[in-house]
Amino acid sequence: IASVKDRIGVAILDALEAEGKIKVADGYKIELFADEERFPDLANPVQMAFDNMGRLWVSTMASYPHYRIGDPLPKDKLIIFEDTDNDGKADKQINFADDLHIPTGVLPGDDGVYVANSNDILFLKDTDGDGKADKRRVILSGFGTEDTHHIVHTFRWGPEGMMWLNQSIYIHTHLDTPYGIRRLLGGGMWHYRPETRRSEVFMKGLVNPWGHVFDEWGQSFMTDGAGGHGINFVFPR
Repeated sequence: IASVKDRIGVAILDALEAEGKIKVADGYKIELFADEERFPDLANPVQMAFDNMGRLWVSTMASYPHYRIGDPLPKDKLIIFEDTDNDGKADKQINFADDLHIPTGVLPGDDGVYVANSNDILFLKDTDGDGKADKRRVILSGFGTEDTHHIVHTFRWGPEGMMWLNQSIYIHTHLDTPYGIRRLLGGGMWHYRPETRRSEVFMKGLVNPWGHVFDEWGQSFMTDGAGGHGINFVFPR
């Protein structure tokens, strides 16, 4: 951190200092759960998701922004953080997978976890109970990789049981599915139904869509990390 401060001339706060300066709406509070000082593997975290056991899954990208020829092979990780003594802070780390490449999305479910891996989406599972993935299957393949800032990302479950995922501008995806090739040549949003393995484009547009939520009527709202237009109402193309 000190070297970064010297290089850019800007004060960089540690996690506890930052926690004290974050302002939240009335009725909310923010607490530090895990940080890089206690867990050095928590480098360049990209996405996180809680499972039904209350554990936090975090995808990390030590090789960000991309693998460079001559470097050691990518060792991006998928880490589980757990609070075993119920004090509100993580005290246990499990490296579920440590041989990933650009894991920009993670989503526990179906007795395993879905994770982005460059141009693929993998399904990883621990079958022997040691806390590490020992079963790996490619679920979807053919996502574009032209810009690592924009490749497939932001996994979440929808109210209908489908998996939803985004991609951003500059990406040209030609997705190989059991129902034929599905294409998205720019920003937009996909959905995927695990039981049938059917994946379709839901909407096209936006520049760098990362945030997505459903309201109580099932309508979709998205934020754009580069578009500058605030919150967007999106609908099927």
